[in-house]
Amino acid sequence: MAQEKLWTDDEMQEGPTISATELGTYSRNRFCSRCAWIRMHIKKLPYQSFPGIFSSIDRYNKLVVQNYFDREGCGPSWLAELGMPEAYVDPPHWSKFKVLDGETGITLRGEADGIFRLSDGSYVIVDYKTSRYNPERPGMYSNYEVQLNSYALIAESQGLGPVSKLALVYMEPATDIHAASEPGLVDDRGFMMGFQANIVPVELRPVTLLPPLLRKARSIWDLKAPPVSLRGCKDCEATSALLEQLG
Repeated sequence: MAQEKLWTDDEMQEGPTISATELGTYSRNRFCSRCAWIRMHIKKLPYQSFPGIFSSIDRYNKLVVQNYFDREGCGPSWLAELGMPEAYVDPPHWSKFKVLDGETGITLRGEADGIFRLSDGSYVIVDYKTSRYNPERPGMYSNYEVQLNSYALIAESQGLGPVSKLALVYMEPATDIHAASEPGLVDDRGFMMGFQANIVPVELRPVTLLPPLLRKARSIWDLKAPPVSLRGCKDCEATSALLEQLG
């Protein structure tokens, strides 16, 4: 049976604000529409937490690269795979880095980890990942692809264009026995850990990738009640168990 719509014709023009990260979940093979509806309508769910250490490391990545630019007048050599950026743009805060999609009425927002200007005047956008990249286990790659293409769409709408390249920068921790035995790692304050950059290009295709996902998001937002759960969805099972316990 078709779901009843909640909004009037006049209200249809105003859609939700969703993050680039959230839109990325719509590309998953095991996407759950019920979870998406709940995330849109109920904020700060108990399973929406993100370990603080990873946020700290991501911010540290940004500061290290920006300080290198300020000190040396160019980017680190490991960024050369991107075309050797000549300057960085301090990424705008997510509250300002957003764009309204005219077709769906959805406001798409986000905060890029790194935006660099190349010598030809175009821009490259990167996202830092503190993990090891395994091409045989792509994992969250489809999410990241949507996320970066969303940043490209937003950037060009705000005059940071054209965007010519997108990339994931995996900062892979050096934790083997040889790295741990390096002299100078330990001092009076603690110890240091090294990271090795592994750059993975991401295809730039916001025009073909994003519109179907935005339409899917709008159709879920318009539902009066949450749709049926995806079979085997762990989050839905946890939510149902919680509601049972609460009576």
